[in-house]
Amino acid sequence: MKNFMITMIVFAGVTFAQPPRGPGQPGQQQPRVDEVKAYLSLTDSQIQGLEQLRRTEMDSLQQSRQDIAQKQQALQQQIRNGSTDAAALGRMLLDIENLRKQITQKQGSFHDQAVAILTAAQKTKLKTLEDAQKLGPEIHEATALNLLVPQEGANGGPGPGPRLGGPGPQRFHPPASQE
Repeated sequence: MKNFMITMIVFAGVTFAQPPRGPGQPGQQQPRVDEVKAYLSLTDSQIQGLEQLRRTEMDSLQQSRQDIAQKQQALQQQIRNGSTDAAALGRMLLDIENLRKQITQKQGSFHDQAVAILTAAQKTKLKTLEDAQKLGPEIHEATALNLLVPQEGANGGPGPGPRLGGPGPQRFHPPASQE
């Protein structure tokens, strides 16, 4: 049981060693929003308001993310030093989890504020995007089984490119044996 606990702590520490970088942080470009702007018929004013709200969100979460990073580093150091005090290590994990919950709550609040910027018609269209988003795992798996053709640029992949009525994706066929 002790080995399992230490393994979980190491996994958690390694997985979340670096705080995530959000839009608007140094070294990051603003994401493209042309497609969603067109789909939802967003005005320039709405885009500006949403971008400002996103920057405010990132600023408000920065300290919590730094706190998580510091606590994770301390946890990793304890593990590297060979600590077997499961209670102390567990408390550190709980502290990290509580900070994550606070971030999730703040993100929910900012999400609600962003949706409030939309008109009723835009919220209806947003619901369609939310429903499609929920199908992400199914779409990924169907694509992996070659039931769906990968979209160009989806997940950074090349995809077959835009075309109508063309043949499916090219597949590798080994050369016939020459005996």
